[in-house]
Amino acid sequence: MIRRIGIGGMVVILSLFLWILPVLSHVTVVRFAATSMTAGTYMLGVGWSNVLRKYAPNIRMVCLAKGGTTKLLRGMVNGKWDIAFIGSPHLVCAKKGILLFKREKAYSKRKYYDPTRVLFAITTGWANYVVRADSGIHTVLDLKGKKVDLGMAGGFGGVMTKAVFKAEGLDIEKGDYKGIYVPVDQAMDQLRDNTGLSVALVWGGIPQPLITELSAKIPLRLLSLTKKGFRRYQKSFVVGPYTLLKIISPEEIKEAYKGRVINTSPVYTWTVPLMVVVRKDMSKKLVYTLVKVFWEHLNEVKSVSKQLKSVSIKTALKRLSAPLHPGALEYYKEVGALKYYENLTY
Repeated sequence: MIRRIGIGGMVVILSLFLWILPVLSHVTVVRFAATSMTAGTYMLGVGWSNVLRKYAPNIRMVCLAKGGTTKLLRGMVNGKWDIAFIGSPHLVCAKKGILLFKREKAYSKRKYYDPTRVLFAITTGWANYVVRADSGIHTVLDLKGKKVDLGMAGGFGGVMTKAVFKAEGLDIEKGDYKGIYVPVDQAMDQLRDNTGLSVALVWGGIPQPLITELSAKIPLRLLSLTKKGFRRYQKSFVVGPYTLLKIISPEEIKEAYKGRVINTSPVYTWTVPLMVVVRKDMSKKLVYTLVKVFWEHLNEVKSVSKQLKSVSIKTALKRLSAPLHPGALEYYKEVGALKYYENLTY
């Protein structure tokens, strides 16, 4: 039955609307773009949005999964989202107009580097090279003649993988293997079905949800680089000095994946500081609040995922390759965190 609302009722509704409207108009929506929904980058956004809702309800953070970090950078400077991730060495490439920014050399510094400012960096994830335990693949050289996942098209995972594999003695330019660009979930599906790819590139910390899920169906192994090969890579590749060696013990792997990922020796792989970046024209007050709420409620942020356990202000300001945003700088000055600050390039 339809009930008619009288003039009095309309006045009440209109009054409520006019009362609520100013409240709604003061809510700032911030779009946070991460790599994938299973990565630590996305989990960080989820935890951050939770604490903002609780301690800064006038800020609403919306989390998005948008792919490779170069895509995240481009989307951020073009206004598609407000906060993104970019590797510290990758932004150097934008500044110099090299590698994936080579075609944009004439303007990449002006368009991507100059308008970008940093909030902090994380090293919660790394490159996981995942193979089937029954594949017979134990070293990078065992991938000769096989199909290798290079991550998302346009992402830096493929650039870095080709470089570290070359240092291990496997050169894609010589036809030593075939590189395939596929979304990470499709790469894991191919690994599961044993139809195509011999190794999947999965970015993330430990435990990584996609690896956990697939290892429950088939035994897996993480492929390791060598220390010698990694040292060659750091010396020979243009962004090698900005890349860090990550060592994962077999005990960590066994505990994280309940023995379903079978490694009996340490796994060596690469990681980079992933910088959380915004446009330099973002409000100083907004950035200050975002950063303050994040660090003052860090334990609540980290509670959403074990991948975030290593996040710390002591490491979050290391090896940055662009200036801090003034709002972030103000907060770090207040809490005495600038003693941890390390910028390598400007």
